[in-house]
Amino acid sequence: MASLTIIGNGPGDIDHLTAAARQAIAESTTIIGYDVYIDQIRPLLTNQSVISTSMMQEVERCRDAIRKARNGEKVCLISGGDAGIYGMAGLVYELLEMDAQNEEPSSPALEVQVIPGISALQAAASVLGAPLMHDFSVISLSDLLTPWDLIITRLEAAAKADFVVVIYNPRSKSRITQIEKARTIMLAARPPETPVGIVTNACRPGQSVIVTTLGQMLKHEINMSTLVIIGNSSSFVDRQGRMVTPRGYARKFKTSSEPAMESTKGAQPLAAPGAVMFCGTASDVGKSVITAGFCRYLVKRGFSVAPFKSQNMSLNSFVTPEGGEIGRAQAMQAQACDISPHTDMNPVLLKPNSDTGSQVVVQGRAVGNMNVREYDRYKPLAFEKVTESFDRLKQAYEFIVMEGAGSIAEINLRENDIANLKVALMARCPVILVADIDRGGVFAQIIGTIELLEPHEKALLRGIIINKFRGDPSILSSGIEFIEARTGVPVLGVLPWLPDLSLPAEDSVVLSNRSKVINILTGQKRLHIGILKLPRISNFTDFDPLQQEHDVVISYVEVPDQLTGLDMLIIPGSKSTIADLYFLMERGIYDAIADFKGRIVGICGGYQMLGRRVLDPNHVESSLQEATGLGLLPVETEILLDKETHQALAYLEEYGHQIAPDCNDVLSGYEIHMGTTTYMEEPHPFSRIFKRGKDDVVIHDGCVSSDGRIFGTYLHGLFDNNHFRETFLNSARRDKGMPLKLRDHIKPLHDPFDALADHMSQHLDMKQMLTICGLGNDLP
Repeated sequence: MASLTIIGNGPGDIDHLTAAARQAIAESTTIIGYDVYIDQIRPLLTNQSVISTSMMQEVERCRDAIRKARNGEKVCLISGGDAGIYGMAGLVYELLEMDAQNEEPSSPALEVQVIPGISALQAAASVLGAPLMHDFSVISLSDLLTPWDLIITRLEAAAKADFVVVIYNPRSKSRITQIEKARTIMLAARPPETPVGIVTNACRPGQSVIVTTLGQMLKHEINMSTLVIIGNSSSFVDRQGRMVTPRGYARKFKTSSEPAMESTKGAQPLAAPGAVMFCGTASDVGKSVITAGFCRYLVKRGFSVAPFKSQNMSLNSFVTPEGGEIGRAQAMQAQACDISPHTDMNPVLLKPNSDTGSQVVVQGRAVGNMNVREYDRYKPLAFEKVTESFDRLKQAYEFIVMEGAGSIAEINLRENDIANLKVALMARCPVILVADIDRGGVFAQIIGTIELLEPHEKALLRGIIINKFRGDPSILSSGIEFIEARTGVPVLGVLPWLPDLSLPAEDSVVLSNRSKVINILTGQKRLHIGILKLPRISNFTDFDPLQQEHDVVISYVEVPDQLTGLDMLIIPGSKSTIADLYFLMERGIYDAIADFKGRIVGICGGYQMLGRRVLDPNHVESSLQEATGLGLLPVETEILLDKETHQALAYLEEYGHQIAPDCNDVLSGYEIHMGTTTYMEEPHPFSRIFKRGKDDVVIHDGCVSSDGRIFGTYLHGLFDNNHFRETFLNSARRDKGMPLKLRDHIKPLHDPFDALADHMSQHLDMKQMLTICGLGNDLP
């Protein structure tokens, strides 16, 4: 029977040619192949007849090999790498099948033997390290034989499925943009820090090996002799610069009790210990509080820790010592870490100022107002800032505790996500999912969320926490078993509802719950304080200290009738002062405030509303240029383009002492406003700011009515000052004939962060959480 041998010449250097291939060459009478491959094996040739052809003549080469083999010659067909991978073996079989359909049955049969070689992907992987230790996909970018649309489909599928992706034929003289498009597709599913190996002329003369990242790969030389290997979510670069994709053996090592395994302690399926991310099935499930609790838990064990939330949408903000603006929750989490808040902890803050737009604050500074489409276009730049901030924190702290935003299963937002799993991929960290049982349907929350994730996103999930439970947790056992069996993700514990933590809330949705609270009076007098529930209310956490006073009843006012019976009305901050003024007019609250006889307090935007006019000539907040204020204070405000953000120290001025008699303490607070307020009559300032950040200043702040009944100020955090709060409320208590609260009666509060950390430690599997985080599992 006639025979044809097809060999793979390996990477191209004869040192890597297999013994079987060498023997096939030696025993052949005719050698056929691409001229470059023939030159590579020429030192092994003796008296064989050689037929070499140029590129693009693959069919002719295979036809010659089949014909000569059938004529009785011992033919060896040379293929690059491995003949069965983008090689000549498949083409030979195709041609033989075509011949079989057209030839007479008496045509001589041909025996074909394929001798494997070392493929280009194996050679490239060997010089990079171990990038192909887990599932991988091999895709050629050459569209000569495969339609480009089909190549795109395959790239998208491989990217989403978290395969390591090996790219053949990445670029040629005529194909320049394909590798650029392939990178764009990969970036849609993977962070720019994903390791990438670029190998040219692997295992042969002229070899070049580069380990870079997905974001930087196009800065390096790539040609037809190059192979590109793009890592998956677990790939990392070790200390020797080798690219490694873990197979998952680290999990076995961690559960083994054999001493020999100790050398691998700390190895992780993800790159390295250093971060964890708490994500949610929805908003207000408790992510912020759990993040703070885990921060404190690690701090108590000697780790240097920082919080991080890449993008926060909130009107509750805080000013850092350097004068930047971040979400209030991240300032609270920094407190849990026992460090000063920094803008890198919340690099992107969105402050909604309409139903379709927000002011965008990046690394502490407002960059403008954007609608949804404008912000989507801005997101690539925003994500660069997110990455910068995370990298700086990672350099400064041992461990970063990250918080996601809203739900991780918002499939309509996935493509442009810079708040959840794309950030976890960037950080190369595990994710713990938080679900809220208090709102009902917790098992559906968990299953539905995980089912909507892409495979590479599911791979990041390492644990589930069920939060806000009331009752006996044993009744959840069957449901938890079902969750773990269905998803393969362990439930780390059930956190019972923890009342009286006194931590600031993140989302204004909690105001709806507070408004529904009914206070049952026991016959003793109470101070009834109403807070206007403005559509664009901001920094409502200013009033949390009032909520903790045992003789104060807080309610949120939405209609005029709710002013009846109040001793005091507070107008809070607003992201859109003019729009919220018109809201008060439309609801009839505007006129009701004018008739209100109790005390009135305005904070920030509320202070602006108390004045005679609010002007917005540059349309900073809205299309409206002017609104008539409540006219209760003789001031006028103009909204400016630049925002004032400062931590501030102040003393009460003479008229401020009418508000809080005998309060001579230094007041601490912070300013966040885009307006300047001018006195229209002889000024009656509330306070004198003497320090902004590190700068000494002399600035009159706020205004007090002549009778001391009404005052406004730009100082957020005013009621956090204990002595001011005591003397201010005592003045109101005295007017109502209530017992005064003296400073001696103020009991030192327990540390809520310690209480939260202890609560989590009691109810969660902290040993497993530490293992997930790559921090070992030995609890002190």
